[in-house]
Amino acid sequence: MKTNLLPLAIAALIVLPAQAGPRSSASYSISAETADGGGRKTSSASYSNDGSIGGIAGIGTVVSPAEIAKHGYIGQLYDVTGVLVSASPTTVNEASTRQLNASAALDDSTVLALAANQVSWSIVTGPISFINSSGLATAGNVYQDTGATVRGDYQQKFGTLGLTVLNVGNDDFGIYANDGIDDAWQVQYFGVNNPNAAPGLDPDGDGQNNYYEYIVGTVPTNAASRFNLTINNVVGQPTQKLLTFSPRLTDRIYTVEFRTNLSAGNFATLTTATQSDNGTIRMVTDTNAVSAGKFYRVGITFP
Repeated sequence: MKTNLLPLAIAALIVLPAQAGPRSSASYSISAETADGGGRKTSSASYSNDGSIGGIAGIGTVVSPAEIAKHGYIGQLYDVTGVLVSASPTTVNEASTRQLNASAALDDSTVLALAANQVSWSIVTGPISFINSSGLATAGNVYQDTGATVRGDYQQKFGTLGLTVLNVGNDDFGIYANDGIDDAWQVQYFGVNNPNAAPGLDPDGDGQNNYYEYIVGTVPTNAASRFNLTINNVVGQPTQKLLTFSPRLTDRIYTVEFRTNLSAGNFATLTTATQSDNGTIRMVTDTNAVSAGKFYRVGITFP
């Protein structure tokens, strides 16, 4: 029997040591201001641009007016440095609504518009009664134009905005609403929501209720503040009478009326008269006071 023996081939890998050449300025150099083929920088006195991928993408800045433009970025990292809250306009009528908007201020001096529902809204001060999750602010009723402050929070940063709630109705505030007296007048003399400001009450006890004192322009908390009318003879003019009344205010309309008999007939507007004003005093002269009896009254209208 014949046996064939096959030779066994053995391969050996021999690792030879490698040695780098010496590093020195004689063999290489780095130019600090030279961009490689993937980036490009251009600048002038008022403009600069840092580009990448051959200038296809990058960021450009303009000095005046200050602008920053970013284009072509595939991805970007940024930090939020603040929240900018806005509304247009920054006024809102009482009992109406105003949409609030917000943007995130970023650490590269750009801004990122935010959806209103990304922001946590709150009321800091003033007559804003509610802000919903979509940033719609609802104003309450006021007796005069009143400032308010709202706040928006995003990623542990916040911003605030001042609003002005406009008083568009003069008789719609608190318990003073719809009572016929200007709310601002009631707040001026009685404070907010004081029952003593009711039209039919007479808190100073002078016999003239609040509604009367509002119309004539007197102080409802001072018994000495009253509407006064006097009738006097005119020296050397036996057919004339001088009527003097106060206070006379510029935003009221005054009509002097007369009648000759209190038991019959009606009051009529006095047309035979001249008038003059001295500050808060009005003087009316009846040039035809020839009747045996003549009675006068003053009608006051507050538009």
